[in-house]
Amino acid sequence: MVYHLIFDSLEEKLSSYDRAICRAFSFKLRTHMSDRNFAKVPLAFPPAPGQPPLPNLDSTRARIRFLAGFQPEQYDCCRNSCCCYTGPHQGLESCPFCQEPRLSNAGKPHKRFTYIPIIPRLLAFARNQDKATKMKYRAEHRHVNGITTDVFDGSAYRNLRQQHVEIKGQKLPHVYFSDDRDIALGLSTDGFAPWKRRKHTAWPLILFNYNLPPESRFHAGEIMALGVIPGPKKPVDIDSFLWPAVLEFIKLAEGVRAFDILKAELFLLHAYLILVFGDIPAVALLMHMKGHNGFSPCRMCKIKGLRVPEVRGTALYVPLFRSNHPDVLMDPTAIKYYDPANLPLRTHAEFIAQAEEVHLAPTNAEADRLSRSYGIKSISILSQLHSLTFPTSFPYDFMHLIWENLIKNLTLHWTGEFKGLDEGAESYQLSDPVWQAIGQATATSGTTIPSAYGSRVPNVTNDRANVSAEMWSFWTLYLGPILLRRRFRNIKYFKHFVLLVHLLNICLQFEISKDDILEIQIGFIQWVKDYERYLYSRLYLIDGLVTINLKILLPT
Repeated sequence: MVYHLIFDSLEEKLSSYDRAICRAFSFKLRTHMSDRNFAKVPLAFPPAPGQPPLPNLDSTRARIRFLAGFQPEQYDCCRNSCCCYTGPHQGLESCPFCQEPRLSNAGKPHKRFTYIPIIPRLLAFARNQDKATKMKYRAEHRHVNGITTDVFDGSAYRNLRQQHVEIKGQKLPHVYFSDDRDIALGLSTDGFAPWKRRKHTAWPLILFNYNLPPESRFHAGEIMALGVIPGPKKPVDIDSFLWPAVLEFIKLAEGVRAFDILKAELFLLHAYLILVFGDIPAVALLMHMKGHNGFSPCRMCKIKGLRVPEVRGTALYVPLFRSNHPDVLMDPTAIKYYDPANLPLRTHAEFIAQAEEVHLAPTNAEADRLSRSYGIKSISILSQLHSLTFPTSFPYDFMHLIWENLIKNLTLHWTGEFKGLDEGAESYQLSDPVWQAIGQATATSGTTIPSAYGSRVPNVTNDRANVSAEMWSFWTLYLGPILLRRRFRNIKYFKHFVLLVHLLNICLQFEISKDDILEIQIGFIQWVKDYERYLYSRLYLIDGLVTINLKILLPT
């Protein structure tokens, strides 16, 4: 009987007036309407006869909060966004990093971080007929051996399905994703500059619901915002901003009482964070790593960086072949060549042990030494979530790695603009008239390409700042192979680019076979080797770390 009562209450419809309020507020958010203009909406659209006028903005927000059934949580944070006053910082009166006071002279916090709870939204999804139906995708997905079509075909998810849920070292009776209604989530963050001067940055924290079908899960309307770290600087302690979310993830691992509208029954809702991603600096921040400029820069393997000999700069690079480097010649234990097919990969147990070793170091000097060696600065709060495995649950972001990094740096190489270096003894640079013609042809091609293919690509020569990742993708896959044909003085550079395009096309297939994955692995290994061999007076890194001009590093 109680189930029918709950079901009937959930079926109650909003009044026409509440629906009008929701539509108006949604319109304001979706169109980025200012508060001042929103106040004029009732003048342009008077209410229907017999219906009261829409309330003012404050009353509208209050009504929306009431209808949503939950309130955002407010936490004091450093005025420079160094940390949020949660967890171990909760009782502090000043920032432990910049020493700025927590409160103003009037006794009010200088800045606040608004956190939007996860659990109320997931409970609402379970009570919504349409959303609950769409979220059946994960349970209905069927894995075919040797075929990858989604994250649920990956080893990370499939391994979790064989493990009991674990919280603080204690294993619980239930297994990950043993209930069809369990939810898989992904976390992402990245710094962005809200203003053109790009001196101030903010850091949004967002969740992706993998239970939704792939064709809709990344749409703006389906993304769950946790909050925005307000800036103006990059957070020093991002864990303090993640603290409320991690507490919720732990509760969701244990199970939260919810109502299933599809079955009209109560159940324990579980949700697990299985992936964390962003660009390289953002993920380094989340994992508490030194990042791509560190001595141990890679989060997946233990390859070591080398300094440029006889140069004062501190930049490091990571070539495969290094036997002629002075530092390697002086150290008999140093690795002389890294086999890209057999790199020394990091493991979860080793990663956590090294993080703990740095954390428990007796002195700051010893902590710095260990941190430099391991590339790990301390223990991440995300290590408290057993559903995550370091580092495999933190994959490289394809957009940043390829479209925002590799392709841009390739074009800089071809035009002689990469860190002021010339082409040395090779001949891969395009003359200025040739590159100008390619840019003009790129801009002109948009006239005959249907808009359904994507955003129009501008002149990549003169308007490079306005070329987005989507545009670089389209240019690389469709325009580049045509426009670069017969443009290089040596055809091997064009063939090298075409090999890259071929591999990227395989990566972007909706369905990838085991043979495809093997081809991608072998292909990229060959691509990187060819780069070092072709540019024997240059070492180019695919993640754009640094390029050097040293013949001595490569074999004769």
